[in-house]
Amino acid sequence: MTTRYTLYTGKRSGSASVEVLMAALGLDFDLLDATPWSEPPGPHFNALKQVNPLAQLPTLVTPGGEILTESVAILWTLLERHPSAWVPALSTRERAACLRWMQFAATTIYTAVGIADYPSRWTTATDERSHEAIKDGAVARMKLGWDIVAAAHRGAGFFLGEHPCVCDVYFANLSKWWKMRDYLRERQPAFCDAMERVDALPEVAPVWARHWA
Repeated sequence: MTTRYTLYTGKRSGSASVEVLMAALGLDFDLLDATPWSEPPGPHFNALKQVNPLAQLPTLVTPGGEILTESVAILWTLLERHPSAWVPALSTRERAACLRWMQFAATTIYTAVGIADYPSRWTTATDERSHEAIKDGAVARMKLGWDIVAAAHRGAGFFLGEHPCVCDVYFANLSKWWKMRDYLRERQPAFCDAMERVDALPEVAPVWARHWA
């Protein structure tokens, strides 16, 4: 049995938030480039398909051989097994809010990102006009989702208060797609300021540099 985690990753992917947390928790892990959308794909793409038939990023293999997918599930599993201040204390309102809004972002915003990225997967129509309409609807859904998340921001330094939590890292990663930071800067400036504070955290900045430099 290995003592290291294995994270399948790709630049500008949802794996970035997992990379941040694993490093912040002091975990030993290997990063394997399995980028599905590059040409050619990342060198570990075929290995990724063996453990995750949908070839989704992030996919994490634990030291015990478990296969974890879905960003929120990965992040929360890591925090359950390696407790830290990156998640609010048990049985607090902050912890419930942290999980609630991460799950909301995953189902509402992250899902819309996938639809906008690959509109042809969501219709039997083959014409470009139909695909563009689906993409436009997905981007509108992203914006609505971000407006709802931003409305729940407590106006403090970070989403839930003065201390950054895992939800901040998750939101900061997700908000970099489809120019949503530009949208948030215009429509939700206080929330955008909080995301930029996350970007500058010493645990976050090096990972963001690798993904979005």
